[in-house]
Amino acid sequence: MNNKSIEMGLFFLRIMIGLIFVMHGWSKFEGGISGTVGFFESIGIPGFMASVVAIIELAGGAAVILGLGTRVFAALFIAVMVGALFTAKAGQPFLNGTELDYMLMAGSLTLLLTGSRFLAVDYLFNRQGNARQNVNA
Repeated sequence: MNNKSIEMGLFFLRIMIGLIFVMHGWSKFEGGISGTVGFFESIGIPGFMASVVAIIELAGGAAVILGLGTRVFAALFIAVMVGALFTAKAGQPFLNGTELDYMLMAGSLTLLLTGSRFLAVDYLFNRQGNARQNVNA
């Protein structure tokens, strides 16, 4: 397997992880955040965390799709998923319960450890910065 194949695989992982988090974040705001605030409070999480989680999911998902701050948002996604598994999903079975959460956490961990350079804004900026440094050296 060559580096191009690996980068293509990470690109598709980045797009899907980002898209899923965008959709989950959007759903928390759809029709107002108050329902999500109420749910968070019902399981013992301060209501303001509903907005924090929704923003991480929505903005972070969009950023990850673009390849902007991929590793930072991947770390935040992992924190969100750990929080979900220990609160909202506590006691649920793996199948038809938490398997998606674990998969999102595993995909986010992969992006945290590897990043994703193919068609990533961060990589494009970094390459341009490196080119300017090489010219000025």
